[in-house]
Amino acid sequence: MIQNTPAPSTPRLIALDWGTSSQRAWLLGDGGRILDVRRPDFGLLGTAGDDPASRTRAYEAAFDEACGDWIAAAPDLPAIACGMVGSAQGWCEAGYLTTPTDLAIDADDLTTVNHPRGVLHLVPGLRVAPAADGTVAGDVMRGEETQIIGALGLLPPADRPLTIVLPGTHSKWARVENRKIVSFATSMSGELYGLVMQHGILGRTATTAVRDDAAFERGLTTGTSTPSRGLPAELFGARALVLDGLLDPASLPDYVSGVIIADEIRHLVPHYTDGNRILLCGNADLCRRYAAALRVHGIVAGIVAEEAAAHGLWRVATDAGLLGPAQFTDLEKESS
Repeated sequence: MIQNTPAPSTPRLIALDWGTSSQRAWLLGDGGRILDVRRPDFGLLGTAGDDPASRTRAYEAAFDEACGDWIAAAPDLPAIACGMVGSAQGWCEAGYLTTPTDLAIDADDLTTVNHPRGVLHLVPGLRVAPAADGTVAGDVMRGEETQIIGALGLLPPADRPLTIVLPGTHSKWARVENRKIVSFATSMSGELYGLVMQHGILGRTATTAVRDDAAFERGLTTGTSTPSRGLPAELFGARALVLDGLLDPASLPDYVSGVIIADEIRHLVPHYTDGNRILLCGNADLCRRYAAALRVHGIVAGIVAEEAAAHGLWRVATDAGLLGPAQFTDLEKESS
């Protein structure tokens, strides 16, 4: 039996999703095809320091380590990045677009960073303006807007409103209407989990984590009574369960994960469902957890692959003219 193999593809773009705790770098070929991917353990936190010159050198070194050989092989290859690399504490501040926005990012919206190997283009973040009466704070995102662009490009056109949830260190809930981001909200669930487990009493109560889906599901059911006891009380309940012999210390991390995610969804579902469908986009295991939490509320969510950021960066580079005439990813062609 003869198997067809994809034709060789010429590298067209270097694309990076450079966040708070990690970096993903893709070498993209014709049609946005992923030719190579790297996941160096180097995020914004790896450049800690107040000295701008030192931070710049650290970013240059990290960029070179991840992509230097790609650039050496093709010096004229355009490069684009999204995420916290464009924050005030990043390599260079890239500014924000204010919602509602259709995310048609052009060349004028990008911020350019000169470095020893060429130029890196930074994608702007998004912001929600605070309420005029001061009752509701504003919000910001960096990197997730590009994932949303990529996810929308993989979906068939639809008039129905859509909520895209991007689980992570700072989870985002974005309302999309007519392929425009109307508003969004951030929950620090991932960061809260890390702080609680690394620096609090629950971390000392736990032992080496063993995956326990039953403990996670048990954590999801906390706080479902009305009125709720609140997240701080439910979290401390994990320690009491261990001391009473009702929860294995190795299962405590999954239980705590369930408690925190359940609290996030309990508060945000009423604001972001409203009859519209929900799509999860990001890390496969996190999306699995959020899908389970949403099912508690009777909501069945779809899931988009983690590589949505790569597709989004290709789309932004195309719209901004970095790749010449407008192109679409292979998956976008299939969904049209």
